[in-house]
Amino acid sequence: MAVRARRMRWGAAESVDERKDEILRELGAAVRERGFGALTMKDVADRLGLVKGNLYYYFKSKQELLYHCHIKCMEVSLRALEEAERSRAAPSERLRALLVQHIRGISDEEYGAVLLTDLESLTLAQRRKYVALRDRFEQGVRALIKAGIARGEFRRQDPRIAGFALLGAINWIPKWYRPGGELSSQEIAEQFADFFLRSLYA
Repeated sequence: MAVRARRMRWGAAESVDERKDEILRELGAAVRERGFGALTMKDVADRLGLVKGNLYYYFKSKQELLYHCHIKCMEVSLRALEEAERSRAAPSERLRALLVQHIRGISDEEYGAVLLTDLESLTLAQRRKYVALRDRFEQGVRALIKAGIARGEFRRQDPRIAGFALLGAINWIPKWYRPGGELSSQEIAEQFADFFLRSLYA
């Protein structure tokens, strides 16, 4: 049933970008189920009901698929960061909203499962681009923690260490999260965010 639904979604995708996005989602779903190491381009093509050669029209290799999944994840998180930076709410409220959206992004978007894969398989140029985006997000999180400390909302602490602790815990969520579980992604995101905020409060 899942594969059939995938094929229907693929058939409904009209633009190249839509089809690329569906391929990336399928890769993420496959990684969540089987892991990345043993996965082949043929596996991804089969899940979409494609001939493998058609898949190579959109992506040249499994490594390129992995790279674009990582970029997609960061784009979701950076959009959430931009919203937090535009907000005039208190730093603690902005940080909570950002963490909830970040967690929802890596949980709800199927390509979030790739976050636990090894970046070493990417090219140097790909790693540099991804790491630059990741650093931008991490800096934004640290800036909100620092603003909360300055305002007296958060106790005095090292924002860099606090940021690493928060994001390190969040990055592990795709390892154990399964859609349709006891808690929804929204409930998990809110509980994680509240737990982290309590650890920061003065």
